[in-house]
Amino acid sequence: MNPPSPGATQAGAWVPFFALGILMMMFGVYLAVLPTADPDHWRSYSSDPDVVAYLADDFRANGGMTVAFGLLTAVASYRWFRAGDRWAWFTFWIFPILCAWGMATTWAIGLWLLLLIVTTVALVVPYRRFFPRTRT
Repeated sequence: MNPPSPGATQAGAWVPFFALGILMMMFGVYLAVLPTADPDHWRSYSSDPDVVAYLADDFRANGGMTVAFGLLTAVASYRWFRAGDRWAWFTFWIFPILCAWGMATTWAIGLWLLLLIVTTVALVVPYRRFFPRTRT
């Protein structure tokens, strides 16, 4: 029986980031479509048409950026993180940082804590896949 290849047990660590990318794309589409699907969504916050138009434009812009970030995350996780490229491992530390920021600045602390744990574990578990021990 052959021993497993280095990092074979952590080969699925890219999956949480891929799923996160897909979820971000779905949320981005929701943000972009909301102003058209429910144009009166913000009427309870303001009756000023300029404020409503500003919020609709802001949601559309944020939706587009979220879709782009989600697509970049899904592609990078599937291609480069899965392949064990170190730059992808370093770059994906942005997710625990963003989750910590979300915990500090929003009311949804439980959700951000869960995402912080998942993304940190998904980076720590495959550490040896990205940084194998060198034999001397």
